[in-house]
Amino acid sequence: MSGKIPKYFINDLLFRTNIIDVINTRIKLKKIGKNYQTNCPFHNDKTPSFTVSYEKQFYYCFGCNTHGNVIDFLINYENLNFLESIEELSLIHGLSIPFEKNVTSKKNDYFIKQKLYLLTDQISKLYQKNLILNSAAYEYLTRRGVSKNMMKFFCIGFASFTWDLFSKQFNIKKELEIELLNNKIISINKKKKIYDPFQGRIIFPIHDKYGKTIGFGGRTIQKTLPKYINSTETNIFYKGKQIYGLYQVKKKELQPKYLLVVEGYIDVIMLTQNKIDYVVSSLGTSITKEHIKILFRNTDTVIYCYDGDEAGRNAAWRNLKITLPYISDKKTVKFVILPENEDPDSIIKKEGAKNFQLRIKYALTMSKFFFKNILKGIDLSSNDDKFYLSVRALPLINSIPSDTIRIYLRQILARIIGILDDYQFEKFLHQQKQNNKIVQYKSKPTLMRTLIGLLIQNPNLSNLVTSTKKLKNSKTKGIPIFLEILKTCLKNPNFNTGQLLEFYRNSKIINILKTLSTLDHMIVEEKIKHVFLDLLKSIYKKDLEKRQEYLIAKERIHGLTINEKKEIWSINKTIKK
Repeated sequence: MSGKIPKYFINDLLFRTNIIDVINTRIKLKKIGKNYQTNCPFHNDKTPSFTVSYEKQFYYCFGCNTHGNVIDFLINYENLNFLESIEELSLIHGLSIPFEKNVTSKKNDYFIKQKLYLLTDQISKLYQKNLILNSAAYEYLTRRGVSKNMMKFFCIGFASFTWDLFSKQFNIKKELEIELLNNKIISINKKKKIYDPFQGRIIFPIHDKYGKTIGFGGRTIQKTLPKYINSTETNIFYKGKQIYGLYQVKKKELQPKYLLVVEGYIDVIMLTQNKIDYVVSSLGTSITKEHIKILFRNTDTVIYCYDGDEAGRNAAWRNLKITLPYISDKKTVKFVILPENEDPDSIIKKEGAKNFQLRIKYALTMSKFFFKNILKGIDLSSNDDKFYLSVRALPLINSIPSDTIRIYLRQILARIIGILDDYQFEKFLHQQKQNNKIVQYKSKPTLMRTLIGLLIQNPNLSNLVTSTKKLKNSKTKGIPIFLEILKTCLKNPNFNTGQLLEFYRNSKIINILKTLSTLDHMIVEEKIKHVFLDLLKSIYKKDLEKRQEYLIAKERIHGLTINEKKEIWSINKTIKK
């Protein structure tokens, strides 16, 4: 570990945390015997190979070999760094991180984040109060059809036309003003005058998954350009990683069947107002890989619904190309194509919620949308165009990790182009399957590997070791690692596998420990203790045999001292037992 956060705090955090609860809120687990299983979220898993152990507080995938404790899961699944995963667990338990006294950049980052959370929340509440007091802003939203309930549900506010007006109206103290300036929430212009970057704009607060305000979107009510702006990026706000409206969706449904992705804040609000409770937006920015990962963590079906103009259609096609590498047998995308010059807000006002839901129901599947776009401008009577089509389509199809979907799309492409018959195509698939076989390396199950693996997987076995005196002088490879882990287990009798691995996270031996923690020893639980003790005895016996061989060889050449003769007699007696 880095030493920035005390070990005792991380151990306590892991002790308080049930890995089953944390994973189960993100992917649905099913209890099988004493463990829990599901399809692995880290590879295209057709059968459940992702196993989570309550006893060990540890997860392991038999398909792709990913494994670790709850911290590792958050790092890999949520794409967090180590500190962010500790923050995540701390938030769950309502704890503050007790950084060590030496000031570090990570410690500073943590406190900057806490300060930003506080400041964005404070100014968000002031913006909301200001909306009620400002008739022009309130009338604008009312004219757009936004109800009072939606204004409250999405915490909509308004930033006054000048900071002076806003500051006086709410009696903002100088200390708060300085904090807002220091954290770049408000700014100073060339004339040394304080201003709010959002002044004269409707404010749409952006929330993280816990409902904390992390940034803002602003829509002008005048003719100021640009029409929409977002907060600058901070320690808590990254545009490429935020989904507007997701917090509100999950307040109603923890794991929604769909997520409908639209372009604007008002689109999200108006569709939600019309009982379409699964609408989100990517803050007006292009979809990123991070956005897609977040969307698919929260649903199996993402539906893109953009404006019916050329820009909207181009955005939908661009999004599909970015999404293809994340599509699987269970994760898919669909597309709602709106009429020319219509957007979700305008169309639902014209057609009503029922007709809009029909559009969602009959949304274009990924394959139909793919070929609808890839075939644009293609003359199928031209061999040159067919060649161009295959060159353009195949790299996109091959980026899909699912064998089933990839083969299905290739078959459609083959029929369209007319260059492959069934036999040729099956031959090609067979070749592809052979090329994609993964050869997995399996470690040789030596005595020490098994012994250390059993101890990592069952730290309470350390209680069976009454003395290490016989092992300290052993020349057996791996003994120093075993003794090191044994010492840690004895000092921390309540450690589980997850806590033990966390203790050694940044040590030189962590990769060895992780590998051994996943070994399947094929030993029934009732016999684990017996096997562990037998292994210890076998290692001790091997050491004695090596010493015996040495003494015998020495006796033949040089002879033995009285003490050495006594030693070989004792060894012979012990080995014969």
